[in-house]
Amino acid sequence: MASRRKSDFMDKNEKERLINGLFMLELSHYSLFHELSRKEKVNTTKAALEKLAKLEKEHSEMWSSIMSGSAVRNSPSQIKIRMFFAFRKIFGLGITMKAIEHEEDNFKNKLQNSIGEFSEKEKVIINRIKKSEETEEEPLEKKIIETNRFFRNVKDIMFGMNDGLVELLAVVVGLAAALENPVLIFIAGLIVAISGTLSMAAGAYLSTDYQNKIDGKRERIGEGKEAIKSGFYVGVFYFIGTLFPLSPFIFGIAGYAGIAIAVIVTGIVLTITSAMISLVSDRSILRGVGKTLAISLGVAIITIILGSYIRSTFHITV
Repeated sequence: MASRRKSDFMDKNEKERLINGLFMLELSHYSLFHELSRKEKVNTTKAALEKLAKLEKEHSEMWSSIMSGSAVRNSPSQIKIRMFFAFRKIFGLGITMKAIEHEEDNFKNKLQNSIGEFSEKEKVIINRIKKSEETEEEPLEKKIIETNRFFRNVKDIMFGMNDGLVELLAVVVGLAAALENPVLIFIAGLIVAISGTLSMAAGAYLSTDYQNKIDGKRERIGEGKEAIKSGFYVGVFYFIGTLFPLSPFIFGIAGYAGIAIAVIVTGIVLTITSAMISLVSDRSILRGVGKTLAISLGVAIITIILGSYIRSTFHITV
């Protein structure tokens, strides 16, 4: 085995910061789950959140046992807890749990990369925490996520909206580069939005229905509604997504000003939706957002160039 370079080792301060970060993470999640359980109305979910709060408290005490006397033991950030509560109100408990998981995974990766810096006694405590997370914490989190109704359809919601944003942005900026009249751009864009909504809804229904038959789910009670729900959510949120790139032309703004507003508004909403898709798919959020924006803006630039070329070539003045 190759020897490790001096730069590969953590110094004492880095190690203490990591341990303190893990301690504060567990403590803040204890407070968060405790508060979430107090406001939860579904008894089974409430009990699961209470159990998670208890586990996080135990884990924070384990981390505290290996912290040095000079380590800072702050109270959990109330701002962070409020942010998670706002997140829960907007996106639901299932997405909030995935966000909490994502935060935990970032710290777990840092810990895994530096596990060699801990003593054997410390490793025993760390392994106890890991075993507790794998056998008790993660199954509870999974149960909460899977029983959350909104989360079951969140992929359909986010993918539908994402497609509506990307496809209509490409359409309207191309039209705006070729046409001057915002009414014509809006009407043409609306026609594409309606036809795309019907097409996406039908496609989502058929693909889910076929997949259920392949998986043998079609005969189970309640599973027959799954394809209908998928088609509904994809179609509705596809159409909602189309309204953002259409927005400047709805208000009569045309030309390159309309294009700029459409790109900015769509870019903001795309950032949110692609972040949510990455979150529920357990992928890198930065990579997912970057890839989505690069593709959608690249397509928009191509259609702007094409629209401008058509306008100048055919001398379009409407």
